[in-house]
Amino acid sequence: MKKLFGLMAAAALATTAGLAMAEEGTQQQPQQGAQQQHKQQRAQKMAQAGIGRHQVTGRIVDIDKEKGDLKVETERGQMEFNFPPASLQNYNEGDQVRLEVLIRPAQQQQPAPQPKQQQPQQQK
Repeated sequence: MKKLFGLMAAAALATTAGLAMAEEGTQQQPQQGAQQQHKQQRAQKMAQAGIGRHQVTGRIVDIDKEKGDLKVETERGQMEFNFPPASLQNYNEGDQVRLEVLIRPAQQQQPAPQPKQQQPQQQK
């Protein structure tokens, strides 16, 4: 009888643990889904604004730390960049790097609006 009770208790504990784990999984899925949806909405807003983001991984094949010039070999070919020289001081030829490129419309400076000149009113 004690063995039967022990087996029933173990089965109940396993079932309860399984339900708790399943509950946690259902709570995490909506959070993950909400995060994914947020990312998609942000990407859509960026695309509507003419902004694009791209990541590329490659190997540095040439670097000029004084000028800030960098050549990276990627799976799509060589890409050349120019960075502030100080930002390249920790990199060397042969290093694997990931570049994140953001493209957006240039900020066009519009001339300051000119005040409207008022026409003198004609008296009748």
